Amino acid sequence: PLVNHLRDFLADKRQMRRDAHYCHTLDLRLSKLLVECGWTILQDVTADGFQRWRAGQRKAAKTLNDYLGAMSEFLAWLRRHGRLDTDPLAGVGKVEARGQQARERRALTDQECSRLIAVACSRRALYVTALFTGLRRAELEALCWSDVILDGPKPLIRVRASTTKNHKSAELPLHPDVLSVLRSIKPEPCTGADAVFPKMYRMWHFKRDLEAAGIAFMDAEGKRADFHALRHTYNTRLAVSGVSPRVAMELMRHSEMRLTTKTYTDVSLLPLVAAVQSLPSLMALDSSPDSQNM
Repeated sequence: PLVNHLRDFLADKRQMRRDAHYCHTLDLRLSKLLVECGWTILQDVTADGFQRWRAGQRKAAKTLNDYLGAMSEFLAWLRRHGRLDTDPLAGVGKVEARGQQARERRALTDQECSRLIAVACSRRALYVTALFTGLRRAELEALCWSDVILDGPKPLIRVRASTTKNHKSAELPLHPDVLSVLRSIKPEPCTGADAVFPKMYRMWHFKRDLEAAGIAFMDAEGKRADFHALRHTYNTRLAVSGVSPRVAMELMRHSEMRLTTKTYTDVSLLPLVAAVQSLPSLMALDSSPDSQNM
């Protein structure tokens, strides 16, 4: 039965020390596919079956590609372990995701960020850390005190490869505001294995905080100010502050510059007027006939 193969696959992932959140997500996606496609044994898995399932979904293109990626990873594991001869989904292509982002997000203004922090109460440190590091929700949830260096010449957060989206480790420098709030919540005594944010928010908590801060969850253009929008906010604030795109790309841990300069930058907050006004005048140049003939 496929469920037995899936159990062994997930057990192998955990033995390889893959992140618990990653394994949980794999389990959810693959279990959903097995049930909704009606696959019970390996012979049931077909490209036509997957494509029929995909055609009936209203999920975002990226999400559909994530389901295909999860199933392809499972099938590749089965082949490596001699449980499957060929990949039945080998000819299935990805859905075009560019220009089809289902959830468009916007960055918060500095004033909105300040109001959100002011009303956050027990979630204040969480929001400040997200706004000054760009860490994703799952990365914040996995953060332990052993990952945080609050003292010394270079305070930073070490992001473990097992917790990141790209499975690469990183070191993120800490802003003084983050230092302040993390020092204020660090328990004494505490072990390195203790979670920095042991009580993570639920979506309704964040929406309630937005409402209390007078921030619309959805603006007039249909753009959302959800928790992931804090990552967009971090990147946009870097751009507005004049940080070079290459430095911002490194801080955001992006693999492509396009993600940094386009997807995660809210152009509505860029200082376009100030940029034009900063150009030196041309009217003061010598406009005499002799100069024009040179």
